[in-house]
Amino acid sequence: MPPEDALSPAAAYLLTVALGSEFGSNAKAVRKWSKNMKVFLSDTVDLELRTEFEHIRQEINALSSSFQIDTVGNIQEANFVIFLSSADTYAAYESSAASLLNSNFGLVWIYWNNQDEITRGSMYVDIFRTKELDCQKHLLREEFTQGLGLLNDSYDYPESIFYQAYTCLPTYATIDTELLKIFLDARIQAGMTRAQLLEALLEF
Repeated sequence: MPPEDALSPAAAYLLTVALGSEFGSNAKAVRKWSKNMKVFLSDTVDLELRTEFEHIRQEINALSSSFQIDTVGNIQEANFVIFLSSADTYAAYESSAASLLNSNFGLVWIYWNNQDEITRGSMYVDIFRTKELDCQKHLLREEFTQGLGLLNDSYDYPESIFYQAYTCLPTYATIDTELLKIFLDARIQAGMTRAQLLEALLEF
């Protein structure tokens, strides 16, 4: 196995956040979308947060060579649904996540097939318990980014969207954009084991 210390900082950071999970056991393989995301924003009257999501969508699309994120006009067309709502509203939609919502003001929930390809998902930001706009924007960016398959948090970079402790930074850090560009490259594929991912990351 190639040594991890041969990786760039962004590639090493990707190894941490792609093969783990904030909740549950660590993933044994990369989980990633193999088809375009079709996103529906539900129960959202806040135009500022809608505009913020559009910024996030455009940023990610500009970094991706493997797939794109589109928005759709109704929930039936979507494979990913965003709730900017209360915990109760989200729990009514994603009952499997209900037990985690009291202690989490933002959460993402994804599903994948036996090839570790993400097939659908949802997320929420509690806009009632989260009062500050920058904190709402941070949670929207963090949970949606994790919904790409990057489910783990880390204490390595305090300015990062993946930082384990609670922050309200509403933008990506430089290392986040570098990490996303690598992860969203077509050479990084769903189902890669740690050894396969480590080998692939040496190219970046």
